[in-house]
Amino acid sequence: MPQAEASPSRFQLSAIELVRLNDTALSALKDMDSPVHANGVALLHGVLPSDPPAQLPKTLQECADVDPHHGQGAQRAWVARQLPSGCRIADTEREAVHCTLVTAQSGLVRLHPGRAQRNWDSLDQWLWHLHHATLYPPGPEAAEQLHAMRLPLPTKVRGVLGIRGLTLVGTEQDPGVGVPRNYYDGTSYHLATLYADALALARLQQTVLDAFGSEVARIGEHEPRRRKVAQMERDLLVFRRSYWAAGFGRQGTVDAMVRAWQQSAGLPQSLQSLVSDLGELSRQVQSAETETTNAILGLLAAVGLPLTTGLAIWQGLPQAGSSSLFRILGATGVVTVGLVTLFPGLRRLFVDLFRRKWRGGRR
Repeated sequence: MPQAEASPSRFQLSAIELVRLNDTALSALKDMDSPVHANGVALLHGVLPSDPPAQLPKTLQECADVDPHHGQGAQRAWVARQLPSGCRIADTEREAVHCTLVTAQSGLVRLHPGRAQRNWDSLDQWLWHLHHATLYPPGPEAAEQLHAMRLPLPTKVRGVLGIRGLTLVGTEQDPGVGVPRNYYDGTSYHLATLYADALALARLQQTVLDAFGSEVARIGEHEPRRRKVAQMERDLLVFRRSYWAAGFGRQGTVDAMVRAWQQSAGLPQSLQSLVSDLGELSRQVQSAETETTNAILGLLAAVGLPLTTGLAIWQGLPQAGSSSLFRILGATGVVTVGLVTLFPGLRRLFVDLFRRKWRGGRR
């Protein structure tokens, strides 16, 4: 690719990938009346600038920052210019999920010699500061949180994965570029391929779940319609059997990364909440339809029975003329009003039926 425009944060871009949802998922999102914030993931591959080691966490923060209110939005504007034509950054995005690998030709320097990290080794320091992209010292609970994010990786690499992304740190000296059998070359390759794809898949899952959540919330604001709820249930089933069930074959480490990011972002809980909410909406639809049916049957009973009886009496009269018919119909009306007045359940069915029809007509 041609030489890329320099980033305000001096990030050296080497390649861009755009991963979009498939046609089935895009069609489901298009049918939603709620606005969809995103429909794909952009992967920007590159190298951090050659800053002093102690400044790299801060540099990473600047590279991942796409908040339009920071630095006059220069970094966000730069990222937007690198995207293919017709693509833009979602309005909800403020910080890019980052995947980094840091190695050293000599030992890694300690980032914080202070009391907060006195018992931390340098590798854990680098993992914590790079993952959070900050130079601020960690709190007392940081060591436990870091341990919970650990990934099972080769012995020469230590890594953590959380909501902010994937952070890898070399545990031994880096032989350097061009050295035969450089054991970090494989990690770099996996970071740019399988590992990045794992996080892209997890982000696509989050995109779909966010869109479903917004649509369910919108539907819940009004009386749900059977057709819309049924369509949502079908679309969610397709998602669960496609994107949510997707994996990387026998790549156990990569599948573990997807599951770890899902947990850190709360995606399993979001999915379960959607299933429960759609089940409740479906129950409400069935309840409303049952009430409508009962109201219609009550209407037929309240009107049809007196009318049928009145007509039978009219036909049996010696002189079944028009005047007697009107009297019979009047008496039938009085009986119908009396039934509706005397029986509260029947009156409630009538009121609910016409109220529901009025609301449906107004929408």
